[in-house]
Order: sequence, then C-alpha cells, then structure tokens
Amino acid sequence: MYTRKEPIEGTDPVEYKEYVDSINVDKIIRSVEMTDGSLIILLDDMHERTREVPNINPKTNKVTGTKKVTEVYQTEVYLYDEDIERFRNLTKLV
Repeated sequence: MYTRKEPIEGTDPVEYKEYVDSINVDKIIRSVEMTDGSLIILLDDMHERTREVPNINPKTNKVTGTKKVTEVYQTEVYLYDEDIERFRNLTKLV
C-alpha cells in the first residue's frame, strides 16, 4: 500500500486529499531510485487506450473529422518517505 496526494480544487493555498492505493507486487519489473530520494516502481502491465482526436487538414488548418489514436501505457508508481520504507520491507530478501 502507498499514499497518493491529489490537490483539492478551489483551495487557496492548495490543500491535498490523501488516498491509499495498492499494487500487485508480482507485477513489479523493477524499481528505480531517483536523485531526489523518491523511488519509481515499474509494473509489467502494458495496456492500450484508444481515444478520438481531431483530424486537422495541414493545408487549411481546419478539422475534417476525427481519427482514433491508440496509446500504450505502463504503470509507474512514485513512492516517497515512509512508503519507500514499507516497499523495501515488503520486497526485502531474507
């Protein structure tokens, strides 16, 4: 389990709501420690999402319809502070 903070719209100064998420540790490909002390977890969960985007004629710069674009995504989980410690304890080899 790890925490995720999302900004609450309309708050000044910005306030955050905290959520508790989880990942399937069997899907972890690797972890990457960053120079700022954070840890990125890469999951083996490649998936596609299709969305419609405007089809623009480059000569007239006008929309002539829409086209479907498929993008491939892979989950990246960003961990900080106590979440990193929990992750390392969970995945530590004895």
